[in-house]
Amino acid sequence: MPHNVAMTPGPSLLRRRRPRALGVALLGLALVTGLGLSGCSTPSTTPPRAEGGAAPAAAAGDLRVAVVGDSLSAGRSRFLGNGLDDKSWMTYAQGDGIEFAGGWAKAGATVEEMAAAVSPVDADLLVLMGGTNDVRLGTSFAQARSSYESIIETVGADRVLIAAIPPYERAPEAATTYDADLASWAYGEGYAVVDPWTFARGDDGLFAPGASADGIHPTYSGYARLGRAFRDLILETIVPSDAITSGPEASDDRGVSAPSAAGALVG
Repeated sequence: MPHNVAMTPGPSLLRRRRPRALGVALLGLALVTGLGLSGCSTPSTTPPRAEGGAAPAAAAGDLRVAVVGDSLSAGRSRFLGNGLDDKSWMTYAQGDGIEFAGGWAKAGATVEEMAAAVSPVDADLLVLMGGTNDVRLGTSFAQARSSYESIIETVGADRVLIAAIPPYERAPEAATTYDADLASWAYGEGYAVVDPWTFARGDDGLFAPGASADGIHPTYSGYARLGRAFRDLILETIVPSDAITSGPEASDDRGVSAPSAAGALVG
């Protein structure tokens, strides 16, 4: 498969899970009043609570984002409940329009384990990135599908963004197949589907040279790039692109394209 993989938004862009006019109205107010929705902010060093609890107070109008995932989202401590750190992508995505609302992520977690552990989060948007450990254990997306559905239903965020998993060099073909099946399902459900890993993808389902030390996780600097990519994808998916000024490195890391005929992986 070509390495320049792009993921596509579903037909309704971001499917709503339940009515929540306030979050969207406040986001619009942020644009009108000039609250920062542009560029990349300096990451906060205050660790928020991460299991559905309240994060530190943010400016009115910030988009509240919940995170569910595995070690790629859990941070250096290997558990998101311990707070954000320099290996948490949300550290680099939050601020200036985005507020971390909580969630659940743990190193080694399968999607089924995520589904068993998550709890409701008061959030405008759920970012769900999981599946690498399913690939590791030989679990297909078809077997994991009900767990994705359970996570989305339990967290109860207004909108849902499904993220591609990164290359997995121990089983690159299986990871590529899983990603394609995940994207096809999410697109059909009307969820936004994005690939924040375009900066790290090389040839034949492998990481680009220098993007990973172990063939599973990004490098230290890769987490910062991942966070900036997520930030741009979140804001560009929620807010029309002409209303946002992207940060200085944003154009290298974006992974959204216009819908393809298949609505899955294109490249």
